[in-house]
Amino acid sequence: MRLTGFLQDLFMTGAVSLAGEPAPFEAEDLHAAVNLLRVYHAEDALDMPHTAPAFDAPAAQWAATYLYCTALLALVRTLDEQVIAHYLPDFPGNVTAEVVYSVDLPFRYLPDLLHLAKGLAPGDVLVTRLQATARQWPFSFVGHELAEPGAETPILAHPALRQAYVDRIIAAQDRPRAQQPHLLPLVQTALGGHVTILWPDFELFILPSS
Repeated sequence: MRLTGFLQDLFMTGAVSLAGEPAPFEAEDLHAAVNLLRVYHAEDALDMPHTAPAFDAPAAQWAATYLYCTALLALVRTLDEQVIAHYLPDFPGNVTAEVVYSVDLPFRYLPDLLHLAKGLAPGDVLVTRLQATARQWPFSFVGHELAEPGAETPILAHPALRQAYVDRIIAAQDRPRAQQPHLLPLVQTALGGHVTILWPDFELFILPSS
C-alpha cells in the first residue's frame, strides 16, 4: 500500500523512498492511511496546548495524498500547470480548526519539500504552487510566506491552535510573522519574561514598528 507505507516511513523515520509518477490509490490503501493518521492525531494531540481540535478524516486524507504527490512531483522537472493542478488540487471543503489541525499532520513536512523544490528549480510551477499552499495553510508553514487574508482565522479562533501557532512563530523566530499587528501582542504575551532566552533580539527588531 503506497500511501500507507509512505506515511509509516515518514512518521517513524522521517525518510522515504519514492519512484515513478503519481497514480490513483486503492480504496484499501486510503482507508489504512486514514486509520494511521487517526492514531497519529491522537498521539500528537497529547502535546498540544489546551484541547486539540478533533480529527477530520477527509482533510487528513487530502493532505496525505497532496504530500505524497508533491514528493513525487519534486522529482519530475518537466511539469506544466495543468499537471500540477490535477495532482495538487485545492482543499474542497470549508477550512475549520479541525481541518487545519488534521491537514497539518502531513503538511508539517511540506516546508522541507518546498525548500527542496526551490533548490532544484526555483522558478518552476511546483514551487509557485507550494508557495500558494504556504499562504493558504499558515499553521504548517511558519517561517515561510505570510498568510493570505482570512487563512489565519480558524487558527486564531481556537485556543489550542492559536497557542501552538504562536509557539511555532517563536521557535522559528519568524520575524515577518511576529511583526504582524494581530500577532505581535500574542507573541509578546507568550514570551513573557523569557524573551532573552527564547528570542534574544526580539525587542530590538520590533522597536521600529512598536
